[in-house]
Amino acid sequence: MFRKLETLFLEESSVAEKENDEWLRELATSNTVLETLNFFLTDLRASPAYLFLLVRNCRRLKTLKISDCFMSDLVDLFRTAETLQDFAGGSFDDQDQGGNYANYYFPPSVQRLSLLYMGTNEMQILFPYGATLKKLDLQFTFLTTEDHCQLVQRCPNLEVLEVRDVIGDRGLEVVARTCKKLQRLRVERGDDDQGGLEDEQGRVTQVGLMAVAEGCPDLEYWAVHVSDITNAALEAIGAFSKNLNDFRLVLLDREVHITELPLDNGVRALLRGCTKLRRFAFYVRPGALSDIGLSYVGEFGKTVRYMLLGNAGGSDDGLLAFARGCPSLQKLELRSCCFSERALAVAALQLKSLRYLWVQGYKASPTGTDLMAMVRPFWNIEFIAPNQDEPCPEGQAQILAYYSLAGARTDCPHSVIPLYPSVGS
Repeated sequence: MFRKLETLFLEESSVAEKENDEWLRELATSNTVLETLNFFLTDLRASPAYLFLLVRNCRRLKTLKISDCFMSDLVDLFRTAETLQDFAGGSFDDQDQGGNYANYYFPPSVQRLSLLYMGTNEMQILFPYGATLKKLDLQFTFLTTEDHCQLVQRCPNLEVLEVRDVIGDRGLEVVARTCKKLQRLRVERGDDDQGGLEDEQGRVTQVGLMAVAEGCPDLEYWAVHVSDITNAALEAIGAFSKNLNDFRLVLLDREVHITELPLDNGVRALLRGCTKLRRFAFYVRPGALSDIGLSYVGEFGKTVRYMLLGNAGGSDDGLLAFARGCPSLQKLELRSCCFSERALAVAALQLKSLRYLWVQGYKASPTGTDLMAMVRPFWNIEFIAPNQDEPCPEGQAQILAYYSLAGARTDCPHSVIPLYPSVGS
């Protein structure tokens, strides 16, 4: 069954075999050609002995991403995995067992790492290998702002970096000075109860964004959660990040005061400067992107095919001005907006390339009647009425509209009302 399998990808899958790792033994004993095994972020059990057997028998294995397994139990594995380039899943949560990482060994071929629960005392195992790393995922670690600085400055050849916002502006400044080859940067929101908020430097603002924009000119993908932002920071991205094809920004609600709102001029400059942009997400707070800003998005977002906007605009006029542009837009998602059903329907008709529309939170009617204004052949329209018993945003009214040659869905849950075509028509 497994004899000729070269790739097995199960990342984030829900698999029932949580307490049984016989599947791994079978794979390890019957396969010699496996190149990729990925069951990262699953509940699948994996004994170190079977993992070692797999690595010993599969001499072409390049990618190994596993579930939680103590790094102290993987020493023999790494000394055997001569071709391994990409590893994820090792855990450092074994301090009570006396784990010693002073002379930990990774094969010279390793270029991409994602380690779990790594703290200040363990991160030194990466120092000797920093110069060879091309990808580093620190999202699931317990590192402070200073730890990020110490580690990143040893990794000048990084092309992909994934972190939480505990990295702070100071950490991003180190990234900007060190990682001149960086192509992908992801800064996720950290846990409000630990990590970044215990470190006064663990917040990302316009300072860090401007540093990265100027220092990392090869960025193609940039997703970032910020606590503060200014037009100047967005203008810097437009001026320096000429290779961006995917940009996503979320303005967090941690800070009461934001330095500068609205961000209309900054968004305009970003879209004008980043001419390769294909995907654009801008999830801010009310007042951060006005009707004028929405019109700029439509006017200058000529190359964007996917867009997500949150709390954008102030009236239907802004949405309609936006919809007169964006000639390439195929997929649009709107969150917590102030638009009426009729304006949404008109906008959907104006966006000539649109194939998919999802709106969550708007000025909804009880039945979604005004949505019928966007009826057209093969265009499915589904309405989810607001649920007062559910918290926002889950309880907000929703619209889902998309092209389909199969007609109306017949498997809709009770909360979903197919408006067009009607079921059975």
